[in-house]
Amino acid sequence: MKELFGKGVSNGIGIGKIMFFKNTLLDIPDYEIDNIESELDRYHSSMELAKTQLGEIYDNACKRVTKDESVIFKTHIMILEDSKFVSLVETGIGKHKNAEAAVYDASIKLANMFKSIDDDYFRARCNDIIDASHILLHILQKKNEPTYQIDENDPVIVAATDLFPSDTISFREDHLLGFVTNDGSQNSHTSILAMTMGIPSVIQIHEPLAGLNGRMAIIDGMLGKIIIDPDINTLALYQGKRDRYIKQQQRLRNQIGLPPKTKSGQYIRLSADIGRLEDISKAKANDSDGIGIYRSEMLFMSRENCPDENEQYDTYSTLLRAFADKDVVICTINGGSGKGMDYIDIPHEKNPALGFKGIRISLENPELLRTQLRALYRASVHGKLSILLPMISSMEEIEYVMREIDKVRHALDLEGIQYSDNVRIGVLIETPAAALISDEICKKVDFITIGTDNLTQYTLAMDRDNQKLADFYRPYHHAIRRLVKFCIDSAHKNNKTVAICGQLASDTASTVHFLTFKVDELIMIPSNILKIKAAVRETTSEDITNTRNLYDLNSYFL
Repeated sequence: MKELFGKGVSNGIGIGKIMFFKNTLLDIPDYEIDNIESELDRYHSSMELAKTQLGEIYDNACKRVTKDESVIFKTHIMILEDSKFVSLVETGIGKHKNAEAAVYDASIKLANMFKSIDDDYFRARCNDIIDASHILLHILQKKNEPTYQIDENDPVIVAATDLFPSDTISFREDHLLGFVTNDGSQNSHTSILAMTMGIPSVIQIHEPLAGLNGRMAIIDGMLGKIIIDPDINTLALYQGKRDRYIKQQQRLRNQIGLPPKTKSGQYIRLSADIGRLEDISKAKANDSDGIGIYRSEMLFMSRENCPDENEQYDTYSTLLRAFADKDVVICTINGGSGKGMDYIDIPHEKNPALGFKGIRISLENPELLRTQLRALYRASVHGKLSILLPMISSMEEIEYVMREIDKVRHALDLEGIQYSDNVRIGVLIETPAAALISDEICKKVDFITIGTDNLTQYTLAMDRDNQKLADFYRPYHHAIRRLVKFCIDSAHKNNKTVAICGQLASDTASTVHFLTFKVDELIMIPSNILKIKAAVRETTSEDITNTRNLYDLNSYFL
């Protein structure tokens, strides 16, 4: 028996034999061609076939996952049609390269551009570029034969060096027990598809997987563990775990449609933290009370030009229409160094977390701020909009934005453009400075949201991504809870609402504490909403009383 460890990206337990999946695209031919026009024709006709094939994959995906998850395959078509990609391929062929080599070189160049961006989401898009180009390369090389064989009566754990979204969706769910790969990322569309399909998945296993073909194994997506050739006792143990997990998932699904109220009737809003329009369906599927944070910087990242007012308006309008009867909070741009926004003068920084980011970018680029505010106010007629200002550290920053809002509203009035008069303005409390003046902030704005991840790392002076600090980084530190409680009290004294986002909002161990503090809202990634709802609904008045007594709230936070 042998245990291999990686990173779990889709929960669940699978028990069965391993089938190693090998992509048939092995060697890319690289040779000099004589007839450039003929090779260009071969490339363009193959690209049309690839687009048709991707359309068929999209239709198939829509039958198995939501349209929002399936849209990646339409994105693949857009990648093949992208002017930069086409230009790179045609330039390569123009230098007498064969089409396969030109396509491969173009895809690697574009993928490396994304890989250089200091953001997990955009680094994960490298695979989408490679996947789209591989489908085109399969057609150019006429390699359309099946790359795997599965016995319909014997589902398997699929192991691979890496899997692309088109590979993942090609397997029938009733033939699958799990996915295991050497490469991959938590934000990749392959991981997203695995989560959507409910297939256990573990990535970043640092040992070769090809030699495991046909071996019995257990995949534990929660612990990111693979057990090879388990003994009888281990098999029995994991069979019990698998059965309990299935029951737990059913219990969570039973939460859909139920209000997030404690047994004593205390209500707390549970909303989604998203960064892409594709996440709308996840928020709805997990019974979100609305959007607690839409991170608008995702719209600005990894592109050559800043999105104009109309593009921003279209995005914000789509989001607001999707939740027309629920609150939608859109955070203004919160990018920074290494976020792929070269059209903004953002210097390279040794420590971007303490640098030019958040509201500081908007203040230094007033036209950028005005354009975003115009788009937001124009879109406000389509739903219940709130605007959140990130990385605030002084009252002067808030007052500046308020003046800009007045100017934008006045300009829209002069142009006869409608907007809602009920747009709420809030502040994202992420710095100790903002937390300590939260009583003043709450007199100026309509609500506050406490970003516990940044607040923790700035208060403790520790980078939360630094593995060397893992034993020292404590989000439950007494100082953090004092700051959080002070912010909550500041909001409620001024009759303003307060929300919590970040790691602590998704931690069931913290749920009773936030209920005790009478937080109005918890914001989390969609997949955690039902888990937190279950924790809320199981909380009793006695639990809250015991927590209050534990802290002795009248003295603990003084």
